[in-house]
Amino acid sequence: MTDATDAYGRRLGAYLEQSSYSRLRGGPGVIDLAFGDPHEFPAPALVEVLQRHLSPQHTDWFAYTRDHPPAQESVAATLSRELALPFTADDVALTNGAFAGLTICLRSVCDPGDEVVYLDPAWFYYEPIIASVGAVPRPVALTPGSWRLDAELVAAAITPRTSAVIVNSPNNPTGAVYTDEEYAALAEVLREASTRNGRPIYLLSDEAYRRIVFDGRTCPSPATHYPFTFLVHTYTKTLLLPGERVGYVAIPPTMPDPAVLRRALTVARLTTGWAFPNNSLLFALPELEQHALQVKPIEQRRDLLVDALREAGYEVQPSEGTFYLLAQVPDADDWAHAALLEERGLLVLPASVMGAPGYLRLSLTVTDDMLEETIGRLRSARPSTREHASVQR
Repeated sequence: MTDATDAYGRRLGAYLEQSSYSRLRGGPGVIDLAFGDPHEFPAPALVEVLQRHLSPQHTDWFAYTRDHPPAQESVAATLSRELALPFTADDVALTNGAFAGLTICLRSVCDPGDEVVYLDPAWFYYEPIIASVGAVPRPVALTPGSWRLDAELVAAAITPRTSAVIVNSPNNPTGAVYTDEEYAALAEVLREASTRNGRPIYLLSDEAYRRIVFDGRTCPSPATHYPFTFLVHTYTKTLLLPGERVGYVAIPPTMPDPAVLRRALTVARLTTGWAFPNNSLLFALPELEQHALQVKPIEQRRDLLVDALREAGYEVQPSEGTFYLLAQVPDADDWAHAALLEERGLLVLPASVMGAPGYLRLSLTVTDDMLEETIGRLRSARPSTREHASVQR
């Protein structure tokens, strides 16, 4: 068993292989709140963009294509406007999603035996991705309930072997949106540690949900505070098209010696197994850049579900972004509570899978009708789980 396989088993595999999820998913009357999948058709205008760029417009339309200048220029223009930094097309490496983006960044900056720090709770694939490049995962447990980025905790986890730190904001699963002040403190820690170690510690900023923020917030980026930052983004969240894989890695114009990293990212995309987007998505990207989910309906679902969960006896801090909620169960047994809700036809993720034992993660990508039914079932499922404590893990 490889380290990456073992890491997968400790995270998502534990849920998919040891719970009833795979058996119940898609069954009659079952509502799936475990993962951020779409439950209704995408907007016709978005479908039209995808269809139009699937139709070949010249003989090389389906030829091997790596980076595509119009797509890179579109991304650079957006980042320049939003972050007030002069990004250029050369700063953008196109990928088939953030999954690949994170992987190629780690392949570019990690040697075998290096350590990669990430904040826990975390997306369940961080650990296996880190292990897959021969590095050692070093999770940093955040304070439960607040889940704020704590630069001092990160500083305590850094060693002479640390080559990278991963942050994710808006955060999956906590919904926290980190502030400029938090990033400034983190940048100072990383500068000091880089000087002490005699080499830069790279910051991987997973910004998959950066356009999904609530209550009038904006989502800062650490790239404005720390030059050794990779910005990793995917349109699969922005557009709620998880099966259409397209995204990018961007390096800020303040990055020292960017040519070396640009070459490294290209080699990593090749050796990872052609981690470039498919051509139709590549050519569509300038138009996809102009589309995004409607955030207000997701925010309204958040508010309704927060009220319903609190009424049912769970403690909930409203998420600041993403399309997830994290709910604390009364007796710390998230697996038993997930099993209780399964009996009511509700599939939720025990957040132990993501490093948050005692919590459940629920997706807000359900339809309004599904949410109304969910709220009714929550009211009938009071969180008394003594009889469910022996649930199979």
